[in-house]
Amino acid sequence: MNDDLDLFHQIRKEQRRLICIPVLLSTEGADNFKIDYTTDMSVGGFLIQTGSPLKKGTMLDIRFRLPGAIKLIEAKGEVVWSHQYKPGTEPTQDALPGMGIKFLNLDGQSKKYLISYVESEKGSTEEDIFVE
Repeated sequence: MNDDLDLFHQIRKEQRRLICIPVLLSTEGADNFKIDYTTDMSVGGFLIQTGSPLKKGTMLDIRFRLPGAIKLIEAKGEVVWSHQYKPGTEPTQDALPGMGIKFLNLDGQSKKYLISYVESEKGSTEEDIFVE
């Protein structure tokens, strides 16, 4: 198994929650943010399925708001794995087109929000996947 897949399986050991919410991402030091959407989230980071993932090792400024929350979560992150979309190939669970992003510095309050959200209702329901 390659290093990306080892890391993917290690990260997957954390409890995750299926959710599709907008996330603002900016490469570290840039002034502009782009919007992408999470597929799932854990206390350690999240998955973004996209046909144009950033390179592994890219450092990011991240901003997002959990459903029902007032507080905007701001954190630094790192792309820990990246899989390009390959036309004509069927994505597999181990090679989703997209990128895994690891949180590097969540403040205590943000971490509490994430733990509470991820652990609430012991996972996700269909209603949680798409949040307006």
